[in-house]
Amino acid sequence: MATNNIDKQSFGQAGATCLSGTESVVKEICAILALEDSVLHATNTSWPELTDSSTSNLIGDTSSVIIPAGVTIYGQFSKVGLDSGTVLCYHSV
Repeated sequence: MATNNIDKQSFGQAGATCLSGTESVVKEICAILALEDSVLHATNTSWPELTDSSTSNLIGDTSSVIIPAGVTIYGQFSKVGLDSGTVLCYHSV
């Protein structure tokens, strides 16, 4: 059975960027793997499903939401920034 493009992207075929501390990346991202407990930066992360169109910020107080180490979040991100932690951002293209 052939592997579909989503699986290939999620496993890093298009590459990945490792972010730590308060780093950010502007790139099409399809998955974010938390390598350690991490917090996304509200104004430096664009996730269309959870972004307020009037402010371009993530909806809600993301500073209190910790992504535990080992958790992968899937979505269509055009930029990802951190407040803390270390994540691996898988490129979709």
